[in-house]
Amino acid sequence: MKFRFIVFLFILIPGCSFYSFKGSIPAHIKSVYISPIKNNTIESSATDFLKNELQKSFINENILKLLPSENSDSRIDLTVTLFSDKPYSYDIDEINVTGYEVVDRYRVDIKVRVKWYDLKNDEVLIDQEFSGWAAYDPQNDIGSDGIDNDNDSFVDEKDDDEFGLPRESAIKIAARQVTETITNNIISTW
Repeated sequence: MKFRFIVFLFILIPGCSFYSFKGSIPAHIKSVYISPIKNNTIESSATDFLKNELQKSFINENILKLLPSENSDSRIDLTVTLFSDKPYSYDIDEINVTGYEVVDRYRVDIKVRVKWYDLKNDEVLIDQEFSGWAAYDPQNDIGSDGIDNDNDSFVDEKDDDEFGLPRESAIKIAARQVTETITNNIISTW
């Protein structure tokens, strides 16, 4: 009986000891080229944040190697289709003094059309739109504004991505949300 149990463990343990996300990406795709991001909006900083966050995500998650287009197995084209920075909430406490509501929070929204091409088999693997958003208070530091800026249930000092200039940080947070969704979709493509 003891011998059977030991044999069972030797069979079970190796099967559980290795797990990789790479199994869900087509086997022949080992690298990706991220083409220059097209921007159909008036906000230029969104493309910079998206490119940096996407590159960081591929490197940190070790999903695919980033290579130049001529050496790559696949290509990702991104187009920023929407950027908005609109009032999100109002403060009515000063309505008696000012005669009108005052915006106390803004919301940044980013939408990106993503196409991921298999260059070896000449096919489109992903053709989808992804979005991200973040809120910010223009009057206070994003690290001490009392807002859960990225809706992750962490506020200020408990949230490692809430630092810097409010609007710029909100754009970066929204870009990170978009790139995390892109990365998750690439991982779960097959």
